[in-house]
Amino acid sequence: MRSFINRSCVILLIAFIAGLCWVGTPLAQDIKGPIKIIVPYPAGGGSDVQARLIADKLKDSLGQTVIVENKPGAGGRIGVEYAKNQPADGSTILVVNPALFVVAPVIFSKLGYDPDADFAPVSISSTYQFCVSVPVSSTVQDVKGLIEWIKKNPKQANFGSPAAGSLPHFFGLMIGKAAGVEMVHLSYNGSGPLATALIGGQIPIGVDAYDTQSAYHPDKIRILATAGMSRKKQDIPTFKEQGLPEIEGVGWNAFVVPAKTPKAIINKLSTAIAKAVKMPDVAQKIQGMGSDPSGSTPEELAATLKKDRERWTPVIKASGFKAE
Repeated sequence: MRSFINRSCVILLIAFIAGLCWVGTPLAQDIKGPIKIIVPYPAGGGSDVQARLIADKLKDSLGQTVIVENKPGAGGRIGVEYAKNQPADGSTILVVNPALFVVAPVIFSKLGYDPDADFAPVSISSTYQFCVSVPVSSTVQDVKGLIEWIKKNPKQANFGSPAAGSLPHFFGLMIGKAAGVEMVHLSYNGSGPLATALIGGQIPIGVDAYDTQSAYHPDKIRILATAGMSRKKQDIPTFKEQGLPEIEGVGWNAFVVPAKTPKAIINKLSTAIAKAVKMPDVAQKIQGMGSDPSGSTPEELAATLKKDRERWTPVIKASGFKAE
C-alpha cells in the first residue's frame, strides 16, 4: 500500500512539473501589446509594400494586432535609431537592407546605431539582384563588349547609380576594376532619374536593382548582366556566366528586433515571417515586384550579414567614399 502511494506521489509530481513546463513555454514566447513593424522609408516603396503584406499574415498566425509604421529620414537611419530604443520584447520589428546594415557602418564615421550590438537578426524576407545596363543605342551587347568599351574609352566611362553610397555604386566600381579603369561615378536622385538618363543616352552605363531596370528592357535600355547566381530572365546572363564571377551578390530585405529580445520570441517571429512570405498570394506579389521570396532563420540572416560585410567592406574602403 505504501509503495502504491509513493508511486502515485511520484506520478503526480512528474505530471505537475510537466504542466509547469507546458505552461511556461508559451508564456516565454508571448508578445505583449500590438506589434509594430518599423519601415525606415516613406510609404509606398518596396520595403513598405512587403512589410504590409507580411503584417497582414502575421495578424492571423500570431493572433495579435500588427501595424506598420513609417519612420523615414536620413536614408533610413532615423527609423533604425528609433527602433533600437524600443522595448526588446518582440513588440517592435525593424525592416532593414544592406544599405543600413552593411554599407552605412563603413561610410559613416559616426553612426547612431550598431547593427550587431543594438539588434538581433530574425529573418530575410526577400532577395533581389542588381544589374548593369546601357542605352539601346549603345553598340555594347554583353559584358565582354562593355569591358572592351571601357578600356578603349576610359575618359567617357562614367556610370550612374540611384544614390551615392548605395550597393549599385560599389557594383559599378567593381566593374571598372575588372576593366582596369577607375570609372567616374555619377549619383542620381533615385532609380527613376537614372533610368531617364539611360534612356536618353545621357550616360553610357547604369547600375541598379534588376526590378527597377527590367521594366525598360529591351525596348528602352539593354540589361547586359545580373549579379545573382542564376538568371532572372532567360535572355539576360549573369556576370558569372560571362566570365566575371567576382561580381556576384544580391540585395535583401530583412527583419530584425532590438537586442536582448528573448530567443524564443525571435524564433517565433522568424517562423511566422518565413511562413508568411511563402504563402502563394504573398510570394506572387513579391515576385511581381522583381524580388524573390526568402524566409530565412536568424542564423542564416546572421551568416548573410557576415558574408556581405566580408565582400563589400574592402570595396567600399578602397573607393575612399565617405558620407560626411
